[in-house]
Amino acid sequence: MTCGFVSRQFPAEVSFDEAKTYAVLTGCGLEVGSYVVVEGGGRRYLASVSKLQVADIYAVAKTPVLTPEQEKAVSLRLGPLIAELEILSECSGNSCGPPATPAPIHSSVRPPAPGEVGEMLGLPREGVVLGALALPSGRAAEGEVVRLPLEALRHHVLVVGTTGSGKTVLVKEIAKQLAGQQVVALDAVGHFYHLAYSGVRVRVVLPVTRQMARRGARAVVRRVVKTAAWGSRARFKARVRFRKQRATGEVYLAGAVVEVESPRGRGVFEVVPWALESRRILRDLPRAIPILSQQARIFYQRVLKRAVELSGQKTAEGLYEFLTSPAEGERRPVVMYEKLGMELGLHSSTMENIVRALLALVETGLVDVVGGGFKVVEPRYDFSGYTVVDISRLNVHQQRLVVYRILDAVYRRARPTTAVLIDEAHLFFPQTRSEDEQAFIEGHLTRLTRLGRARGIAVVFATHMPTDLNDVVVQLANTKVILRSDLKILERLDVPAKDRRFLAVADKGIAYVRSYAYRHPIYVKVQKTVAHFG
Repeated sequence: MTCGFVSRQFPAEVSFDEAKTYAVLTGCGLEVGSYVVVEGGGRRYLASVSKLQVADIYAVAKTPVLTPEQEKAVSLRLGPLIAELEILSECSGNSCGPPATPAPIHSSVRPPAPGEVGEMLGLPREGVVLGALALPSGRAAEGEVVRLPLEALRHHVLVVGTTGSGKTVLVKEIAKQLAGQQVVALDAVGHFYHLAYSGVRVRVVLPVTRQMARRGARAVVRRVVKTAAWGSRARFKARVRFRKQRATGEVYLAGAVVEVESPRGRGVFEVVPWALESRRILRDLPRAIPILSQQARIFYQRVLKRAVELSGQKTAEGLYEFLTSPAEGERRPVVMYEKLGMELGLHSSTMENIVRALLALVETGLVDVVGGGFKVVEPRYDFSGYTVVDISRLNVHQQRLVVYRILDAVYRRARPTTAVLIDEAHLFFPQTRSEDEQAFIEGHLTRLTRLGRARGIAVVFATHMPTDLNDVVVQLANTKVILRSDLKILERLDVPAKDRRFLAVADKGIAYVRSYAYRHPIYVKVQKTVAHFG
């Protein structure tokens, strides 16, 4: 069905910068952003409607209007609907590429057949489904599915959108499709449990603080049930496992399997308690705490070794108390870290920085966790299937410690394809004025993304505050999915002005996608298939 033709009234143009033509429309009910196919001269051209205009013949003839009464007295005589078309692709047979020749005058204009837009745009036929191809208005194009190839996913994705724009739903849609491989979701809100109600078995890595451990194993189970049920009344069954170490007789909380029955459905959760031990985290502290200065990082291991030799202490809390205790036999009152600094030839500010890092570690309450008749330790990392790292009830300092430690483990145990989903990414990879903290954050980002890509790691960063996000993330993410956002944010992300006016007020789930995997930026309508509460 044709609904117009290329007009002789305007030139058809093709240049290195743009390709456009004008058409007289006789039907189709098109809107700005609609796709049409132009056929003529044995070729097909895919075009997008960039402008629509209609005028009264008096306006075309530039007939002056003398009074408002005269304006209303003369009946309207509208001319044809004129569409400015942006040519996106030119096809000869089954071969399509960038437009190189103008569309012939009087070429027919018609709606595309189902699947024809994807064919002419060269949209990938395999990969993770993002949703349906859409128009800027949010209306889905018939028969068009947008996929992101796994190779593009491994070049990392940034998802931006204000609260309620559909950002988390999109990330969970990606997670469900990859759940049969290896997915790690860093969950700062508590939304990523809900894939259990979509038939996915969920492993929950749950950081346990000293305060939680003192309340016993049931407190750990209740925490999972409360987050999984998301406010609804629920029944649950839990099988808690303990492990006794033969050499010491110590009892460890090994985990639990929790079955939750709620009005929302049934979910099965494998709970993996998580806490740190001084014997392991102390040697890795420079990679876990961002407050260490460059100088302190260089000499940290030397200070640690000497402090252990002098004190006999091997716990973070014991070493902190030793280093801040008074030093005996000195001419003036000093504390042990000052004396140790003089012995090693280190500036007092370097020693103070190391002591502050130890205090920050201790204050998280996530180190050497004992309570309720059991210990909680760092588990053996198994990221097969779908793993949620629940940091939703922790403060920012606790969250960062967990996130940096988990990401190190992911890097060491990655296998193609390992997807890392980082919700609220600006909390863990912020833009900071401190050069030392900036170097720490960028070091983690480089390892995870640039080096991790060779190991098959694909990172999806999601945030509603990209202005607070480290610039390196924006640079490294080769695919950007932008949902409803503030105009200033859209401008910062280089969204063209013509698209900003749509995205600033877009419905939930409408996204503007820019990626090297697509010849042109496109709109996607996210199709919700997973359970999502909140």
